[in-house]
Amino acid sequence: MVRAQQHRAFETELGDDMGSVLRCEQRAALPNERLPELALLELERTTDQLRREIHLLLRTFGLTSTQFNALRILQNGEPGGLTCSGLGNRLISADPDITRLLDRLARQGLVRRHRDARDRRVVLTEITDAGAALLQSIAPHLDTRVRALFEHMPQQRLEQLIELLEETRLTDRTADQGNVQELPESRGLPTSRAG
Repeated sequence: MVRAQQHRAFETELGDDMGSVLRCEQRAALPNERLPELALLELERTTDQLRREIHLLLRTFGLTSTQFNALRILQNGEPGGLTCSGLGNRLISADPDITRLLDRLARQGLVRRHRDARDRRVVLTEITDAGAALLQSIAPHLDTRVRALFEHMPQQRLEQLIELLEETRLTDRTADQGNVQELPESRGLPTSRAG
């Protein structure tokens, strides 16, 4: 962890161009079996950077990324609303407490909840006019910001990036299940913690 922070600080001192050159040199010197690890690290760093940019924009409108995502899902969802589990299944990032998320949005007047007429045990949530208006006011700002984040990439590279990310997500992970080593704490075994 400390080494990664030092590496990022060093890259910052050198500037993005020199940091990129260093990463290319490091990648060339990396054994092939370590490339997936590097790919994951770069994906996490990129995701964090992009999320931070969108978070800062949405915060000016009083929303978190998850709240914004929930409102968009509800706006494009089924007429009459969605159940908590239906909404949770469609969220980009899992939120362990959908009910609390919806409570906050309801207090802001952005969603409303009601019982399903066919089954009174089911609670449905739908976006309000105020929630739809907020999304409409965010849309041009978000569109501008997202375009700015990717404007340095030609269309062909963006299409390639999308394809690579889809391929990464769709890889059959069940074939590798036998290679996953179980961690000692997951089997209830004691673990040693250094320092």
